[in-house]
Amino acid sequence: MTMLDRFAPDARRTVVRAGRLAVEAERAYLSDAFLLAALADSRPVGAAPEDVRAAVGARPGRDRALLATLGIDLDEVRRRVSEATAVRPDDPALWTLRRAPLRPLRVALAGPGAAIVLDESARKAVEVAFWAARRARRAHAGLDDLLWGLLADGAGGAVGVLRDLGVDRGALWADLRRAA
Repeated sequence: MTMLDRFAPDARRTVVRAGRLAVEAERAYLSDAFLLAALADSRPVGAAPEDVRAAVGARPGRDRALLATLGIDLDEVRRRVSEATAVRPDDPALWTLRRAPLRPLRVALAGPGAAIVLDESARKAVEVAFWAARRARRAHAGLDDLLWGLLADGAGGAVGVLRDLGVDRGALWADLRRAA
């Protein structure tokens, strides 16, 4: 069992999506801002998902651009590989979220063809999401718990993105408290 198994299925898909977004954008670490960008695709966060992705810098990396110059559509290649092999790279069952045994503050997300370490802000968001789920006596952390974790660190990148986009963070907190 990995840390990813402690998330509900929708939250698990969101964490995997965040990892894929960060890897595609050629980031060295998975930050809480990328978790927010992936969360915005699944749950309202007060801003349009495309605005959040743009604010975070979740754009395709050089690989996509290089292949496009050769006339190759990376999404089409991925679609065909998926059809031919029956393997979906974004399938959460193929991904793990593990704490390094000798470095307990180091958490890494790994899956088909990708591995990325969570930075401090993303690790905190995940830990707070687990705490929020335990506090509510739920077996698995869901999307609201993940948002709780992202909002808990006022100095985190996710809160900065929401502030820059003019999102009413107080209203998000109020929604979370009503749902709890």
